[in-house]
Amino acid sequence: MSNRPPQQINILVSMYLGYAAMMICRQMVTILSPALLADETLALTKTNLGDFAAYGTLGALVGKLIWGPLADKFGGRVTFLIGIFLTALFIIAFGLSPNVMAFTGFSFLLYCTKSSGWPGMTKLIGQWYHPQRYGQVWSIVATSSRFSVVLATLFFGWLLSFMHWRTVAFIAAAFAFIIFIGCYFYLKEKPEDAYFFKEDENNIDVNTDGNADINTDVNTHNKSKNLELAIASKQALENKYNHPLQGTSTIAGLVAFAKSPRVWLVVIMLMVLTCMMAFLDFVAVYLMESYQLNPSQAAMASTVFPVGSLTGLLASMAFYDRFSKRGIRTVLTLALILSLLSVLTLKYLPWFNLSAQLNYLVALGAIFLFAFSISPAYYLPMSIFSIEYGGPHSATLVCLIDAFGFAASATFAFIGGRLADSAGGWSSFMNMLILISAFGIISVWAFMQAEYIAAKKPLE
Repeated sequence: MSNRPPQQINILVSMYLGYAAMMICRQMVTILSPALLADETLALTKTNLGDFAAYGTLGALVGKLIWGPLADKFGGRVTFLIGIFLTALFIIAFGLSPNVMAFTGFSFLLYCTKSSGWPGMTKLIGQWYHPQRYGQVWSIVATSSRFSVVLATLFFGWLLSFMHWRTVAFIAAAFAFIIFIGCYFYLKEKPEDAYFFKEDENNIDVNTDGNADINTDVNTHNKSKNLELAIASKQALENKYNHPLQGTSTIAGLVAFAKSPRVWLVVIMLMVLTCMMAFLDFVAVYLMESYQLNPSQAAMASTVFPVGSLTGLLASMAFYDRFSKRGIRTVLTLALILSLLSVLTLKYLPWFNLSAQLNYLVALGAIFLFAFSISPAYYLPMSIFSIEYGGPHSATLVCLIDAFGFAASATFAFIGGRLADSAGGWSSFMNMLILISAFGIISVWAFMQAEYIAAKKPLE
């Protein structure tokens, strides 16, 4: 009997909890923001909070440049474990920070070490799962990010109502250290069996005349679809074991990436989507100031963003691996249109002269839909593309793409904090988000169109 499912479940659970620990530590900067702003001994401004996010994002950018090549060289397990340990250590340091300079420095280091999570999982998923399951696995793992943020924001937001913010930071670090110990024992680098995916190859026989025989009973009306899936599965395994970049150096891989129009399209797409996701860093303060909430209420209300993102990822589990590239292109483009409509709602909501309570509820709904719409496009296409196209340099590729995204997000944070502090306030902030969201529609369609075209051609 195959022992693949138990092994794969162990890896999935370890990645899920480990990445949740890193995300909780990273998210503490945002969760604590209202309390930091309300702490008169610190004398912080919204510009300072924007700077924390911006320098943190720059740290994430630097981390991507470091952890990607390291993960390709030393493997996903080592990279992932180091990331959990260091993020826990730096959130303790953040909690001990006495001034703006210390907050900024440890935000940088915290985000930098948290960047090890995605490249580590990229290598692990490439080792442990069939290519045709990448969408499902990434969807599940990505929910760790959103689910942990939801629970952390609610739980630690609640703790902030009766605990000092420094104590709350230490509790988050303790949780991360506990997860690190569990992952150390259960997370493995790769299957010991060299024929781990032989079962998949045996179940699919694509003949030289283009026909495919599936060793299962299928209904007549499903034969055409199964034929397409069988051929795609065969090609995916062939690419996995005989990747064009196999045996090449990191420099050679980077040159190949730089020459690829598809890589540049995914870079542009992720830069835009990362800026849109960075709205999360401002949601708590936006709600606090726009709807007269206290810091604890604002922190808990801001969970509407990660809840929306989580719901979007849960929905993507049901369709992503089942849709063709053309179908995914259509769904993601429509989702980005919905995200633009959500921001327009936030911008022009005061025009409708609704009651204060109804305004607040509509705003929460709009934020939910915004996050719901962008999360599948943000997490899945780039992650799957990096494993398939990057091959032995997948971690380097995923980090390279992310680095561009974080550079754009840092710019967004710098400008966003200052716009919120300007005379135009949150209205000016929303104008910028509307422009970015409109460009997001174009960038997502362009990349998915390129993937649709590439799917019709032999592997590059």
